[in-house]
Amino acid sequence: MDPAAEIGARIAEIRSRIAPPAPPGFEAILQARLGDAAASPPAGALPTTEGSSAAPWLGATVTLGAMLAGGVRPAVPSVLPATPGKVLAPDLQAYLEATGVRDRNGRLRADELVEVSGAWRGTAKLLPPAAEAWERMRAAAAADGIDLRLIGAYRTYESQARAHAAYLAGEKSARVLPPGTSEHGVGLAIDVTNGHTVGPGDPEWAWLQANARDYGWYPIDSESWHWEYRGLPG
Repeated sequence: MDPAAEIGARIAEIRSRIAPPAPPGFEAILQARLGDAAASPPAGALPTTEGSSAAPWLGATVTLGAMLAGGVRPAVPSVLPATPGKVLAPDLQAYLEATGVRDRNGRLRADELVEVSGAWRGTAKLLPPAAEAWERMRAAAAADGIDLRLIGAYRTYESQARAHAAYLAGEKSARVLPPGTSEHGVGLAIDVTNGHTVGPGDPEWAWLQANARDYGWYPIDSESWHWEYRGLPG
């Protein structure tokens, strides 16, 4: 199977087999959040591609086909700034509110997460919207000769607590947030590796700086290897 077909199959699997069904009231939340954008798309929104299937967390506003069709990538600075306040795209915010995952940081059910490719060791899982964005971004990087690999995707509450205790004991130099507060606990964060934590001077870091925002991924100021999924703006 060629890489394009493989990633297409992976995305289809994420969507059809593992992504949790929308809970009651989900569509109403989406419409309230997006201002009935399906009927009147906001300026600059991607056009709907006829015949393509919408990603399940995007309602009827933007289709996966339209996202993959792409268009011209926006210009980005040489060092991508973090988004102030970790602002999320409206559709992702609606998804989080509808599923209630914020209230269960580190305690998500197995069927609320998706296993993704590229784990450096063992397995890695993300929330479905982040999982699909990761797979598409990883395929794009591979086309440019970059093998994106990750560690530290979803983390349980208990694993967050152990890591925070190790940080407080001086056993970890990088800051570790208290358990229940990290984006790792809701499956929206990854740590990128190539055998060590990725940072300036690494080709993976340079590629992410130039391209990650196109797939909804953003860095934070203090950790060059840590990226968080915040969605695509409308």
